[in-house]
Amino acid sequence: MPDVALDPVLPFLREIGAEHDAARHRDGVQCRGSVALIDAAARLRGAAAVRLGRAVSLEREIETRPDRLALLTEAAEREKRQWQELAVIELPDGHGSVELDVRVGVHGRSAHGGDVITYDAHGIHNTHMDGLAHLGADASWHGPIPVAASATDEDTIVNWAQHGIATRGVLLDIPSVRGVDWVTTEEPVTADDLDAALAATGVTLEPGDGLIIYQGRDRFEAAGNTYTPGAVLQPRPGIGQSGASWIAANDPGLVAWDFHDARSNPQAALEVHGLIYAIGLCLIDNCLLGPAAAALKEAGTSVGQLIAAPAAIHRSTGVIINPLLLY
Repeated sequence: MPDVALDPVLPFLREIGAEHDAARHRDGVQCRGSVALIDAAARLRGAAAVRLGRAVSLEREIETRPDRLALLTEAAEREKRQWQELAVIELPDGHGSVELDVRVGVHGRSAHGGDVITYDAHGIHNTHMDGLAHLGADASWHGPIPVAASATDEDTIVNWAQHGIATRGVLLDIPSVRGVDWVTTEEPVTADDLDAALAATGVTLEPGDGLIIYQGRDRFEAAGNTYTPGAVLQPRPGIGQSGASWIAANDPGLVAWDFHDARSNPQAALEVHGLIYAIGLCLIDNCLLGPAAAALKEAGTSVGQLIAAPAAIHRSTGVIINPLLLY
């Protein structure tokens, strides 16, 4: 079991956070994190990147068809038992789950349909946006926002929804520059990888741009591999410490990715998710990026307009979302 006395924020993240606070925080003003970097110039860059008028969704499908759902539930239970046996850890029930209650009535010649949906916004399956109140330390979220505010009036997701998250998205294809199908556990994504992927695009990043970091998760899973749940404290394919530092140094408005943190440190802590606390990074987890990478390559570009519009839900720690890339 993890040592609760350990600092959940890695030392390099503490340093990044201190630099961010000194540069961006003002007394009496709540920091809204990376989304605040998405200004009119960023939105105009995004609009200018649309050349063909095409769109590609970055969302993984949420399966609710009863016959398919039964198969997925059975597979999820096998997966849960596997990880609990390997990691000697109790995975939370329902993490990443979605329950849909469809209510249909037929009244004479009229029909009416409605539904009630319950979901866990986090986990490794559904495409979702993490809010500032997802990960924190020392009884605080980034902002600073007291953790206690989540019981009353925490409003990050509402603020982000009203701010309008639309910017230029720049797709960095890590498997392409490495010459592999997917990122492996043994070789986390580094700053050098990100530099190489950016150089391949020919794009100069600007503050507020959206980073779309493709690591080949769709190919990894199509080959029969299973991605490690966040509750399992061991290395997995993803971005490591130098990659996280690279992200922070480039001031993105948000990051959309498929694999998560590599957890390739002795503490198995979260290198990139830790940036939520350190700099208020807006993360969109579990994106389906293979189709976007292929579409942009065919179009001869690496950029588009990234639109990520969350539902404005007070006190939400995160929301399921369908990010769109127009190009």
